[in-house]
Amino acid sequence: MSLFVVTPGSSAEEELTRALATGPFSKALSRAIDHSGLGLGRVKERLARAGVSVSTTTLSYWRTGRTRPERPESLRAVALLEGFLGLPTRSLLDLLHRPEGDRPAIRRVVGWDRLWDPREPVLSVLHAFESADEPSLVLLSLHESLHIGADRTLTRLRVREVVRATDEPAQARVVVLRGCAPGSPPRLVATRYCVPGRTEVFPEQALIVSELVSNRMLAPGETAILEYEFEYTDGVPDDRHDRRFRHSVPEYLLEVHFAPDAMPERCHSYRLDHVSGPERDVTDVPLSVHSPAVAFTAAVTPGILGMAWTWPV
Repeated sequence: MSLFVVTPGSSAEEELTRALATGPFSKALSRAIDHSGLGLGRVKERLARAGVSVSTTTLSYWRTGRTRPERPESLRAVALLEGFLGLPTRSLLDLLHRPEGDRPAIRRVVGWDRLWDPREPVLSVLHAFESADEPSLVLLSLHESLHIGADRTLTRLRVREVVRATDEPAQARVVVLRGCAPGSPPRLVATRYCVPGRTEVFPEQALIVSELVSNRMLAPGETAILEYEFEYTDGVPDDRHDRRFRHSVPEYLLEVHFAPDAMPERCHSYRLDHVSGPERDVTDVPLSVHSPAVAFTAAVTPGILGMAWTWPV
């Protein structure tokens, strides 16, 4: 005869209640799905019947904490999940406002919406290029070399990326660049170790979005180098350059080459946590006619990093 009587499922219910109260989101979602008895395939089907398309891979990433839902469509899916799984309204959504500090740094992915103005038409294209909440290739190292002519206009941007495939075979990565004047977007003029794939151009916004396809399919965990060069076409002086990071990156190096006879008065590096946020981590960048202005950042977290300069009047 047993000395203790255990109510079936009570432990699981307690764990779910605790996870909903303390988080993180990934743990609460995982406990709720387990408690419901629904597999990811059935959860996906229910969401689809409600008009929301979410892949089982994305659901799995949410459960394990690899990614967090941030896009409007993803947040709508979370609200529907609360109903499907018998949870209190906003119990999962409210957990998304809390950070998940135990996730591997390189896998903290934010949505494009945090990095681009919601009114930008480029957002719909970026979502179409990468339908999941996580890119297929992640950055390990990024080196940008920006060149500025004697007329103060941006002339070209040379980029070298070290990338790694995530948990699935991958071959393509999306890059975005904006020019300075409507009607004259930059051109992708050279690539190395990769070739251009699908490309979308927004002349009025001076934007180009291009898919770079590695010369071979990368196995999960495999590393490769991508090199490419953009040429600016607008002929309009500019005073800044930035790069937008969806996930953490171990290192980012930006060097800006000014023409020796057209040096700015001052130069500084900065960070934005989101597209409408204020500049922070502002640091003066030394200037010299003999070397480029350099900004190096280790352990980059999601956000916008850039450099700005002031031209003499």
